[in-house]
Amino acid sequence: MKLRQHSLFKLVLLICCCWFIASGVTATTTTTFKITDGAISPELKATMEDNVNKLIEAFRIAAENGDKNVKLSKDNVSKPAIEGIKQIWKSSSFSCPPMTINSRCLKTSTGYQVRGIPVDMLEADENEARQELTISFDPNGLISNVAIAIDMNRYEELMAEKQSDLDYARRQVIVDFIENFRTAYNRKDNEMLNSVFSDKALIITGRVVKEKPNSDMTRMTLNNNKVVYIKQTKQEYLERLSKVFKTGKDINVKFSDSEMVEHPKYDNIYGVTLKQLWRTDRYHDEGYLFLMVDFRDSNNPLIQVRTWQPYKDNAGNVITQKKDVFHLGSFRIVR
Repeated sequence: MKLRQHSLFKLVLLICCCWFIASGVTATTTTTFKITDGAISPELKATMEDNVNKLIEAFRIAAENGDKNVKLSKDNVSKPAIEGIKQIWKSSSFSCPPMTINSRCLKTSTGYQVRGIPVDMLEADENEARQELTISFDPNGLISNVAIAIDMNRYEELMAEKQSDLDYARRQVIVDFIENFRTAYNRKDNEMLNSVFSDKALIITGRVVKEKPNSDMTRMTLNNNKVVYIKQTKQEYLERLSKVFKTGKDINVKFSDSEMVEHPKYDNIYGVTLKQLWRTDRYHDEGYLFLMVDFRDSNNPLIQVRTWQPYKDNAGNVITQKKDVFHLGSFRIVR
């Protein structure tokens, strides 16, 4: 009986293998990147695909070997992009899953971009490990930047909300801005964060308290829970953040529920609302992040206002409803 069962199993396995071959279905053991759409020449397309495939292969080799660094060539990746990738790698190594990645090539103000490159962050929690990268190129196809991307579906929704071609272009810049802003936290890049905050930026951070707050703080009560809002200068905020970077081994910042609104009076001011999940090896929190972004210098947008409000208290009770999140109307713009 056992012999017959074994023979039957081999027969079924053989039939399945023949079906897979006949159907053209094969197991994918490598990662291949292809550009499927976009207004670029065949030569540039080939260059960009080659550069991304070599980047993906470098990730795989470094991750499998457990290397503390990833070896990249300046023939495929610019020097600033190499430094940025190495900083992300210090927080967590990552690798692309074995699959064929098809991506559309987007034209940007500085070159080109592909989105939705899946990676597995090896140091992250299981439910947060799968993330996506955005890869930017210069006009010649050299990789100029790699950032952790927002969700592809949400990206398409944000871009579909455009009011004009100018609004579309600004939305594209804002998404890049958000992704680089988020990635700066993951790679502990104080220099980049310093460059995106206005020197006169208004920074407000909220936290839950159980006792009466100090008199120099603003109080706000939501659902019978007290939240203290502390005002900081840019220098105070960055100095505090620098200490967090030094003490936290791994930092993982994720954005979701992103919204983008153009100011009704000033068309170069945008409000960006995000739900932020902040996790380190010592601490984690979740809350609403609001950014007022000033695009008077379109090539160098600046954050004029940054606020953070806690989503839940330690007991898991929601203390900040979406309707209570700061927005453009919460602040008076003086010019």
